[in-house]
Amino acid sequence: MPLVNAPVPAVEQATRRSGSRRRGMFLVHKRPDPSWRPLHPRARRMLGPAMFVGAGIATGLMLHTVDPREPGHYPTCPFLAVTGLYCPGCGAMRAIASLTDGDVPAALGYNPFAMVALVLLIGIFVEWAARQWTGRQKLTTARPWVIAVFAVLTALFWVARNLPGMTWLSPP
Repeated sequence: MPLVNAPVPAVEQATRRSGSRRRGMFLVHKRPDPSWRPLHPRARRMLGPAMFVGAGIATGLMLHTVDPREPGHYPTCPFLAVTGLYCPGCGAMRAIASLTDGDVPAALGYNPFAMVALVLLIGIFVEWAARQWTGRQKLTTARPWVIAVFAVLTALFWVARNLPGMTWLSPP
């Protein structure tokens, strides 16, 4: 009986070199390439962060002038309208409008989870803008556990704010 060789797989998994990716606590990114140089000058690299800041200022001005805390200015949350339950984002516009007035306790009362997320997003923005300013390589991706933890916390907040004893998490 002749010996038959096992079929060769159509796709072979590439062997992973040790240390080919840097492992940070929250992010995974490639090791910096010593020959890498930014393609664009600093002014062009900073265009994205500048547009982001401009959009944030425009949104803040809009929420400051057209107050979402007064009925009739903005539509009701569709999830709230259909189910009668609060979604994780319910109260976020009113919270940001309260921040534009300088009323942090009211902002936390409307949506505490959104305020914590806003602080984290500002931190991510600062990191991105600093990388753009210095011309360092962009980060590749967030670690899967970071995304999973954020998704679980969002789901827990969603459930908790709709429980009878947890009305302090619901917007007034």
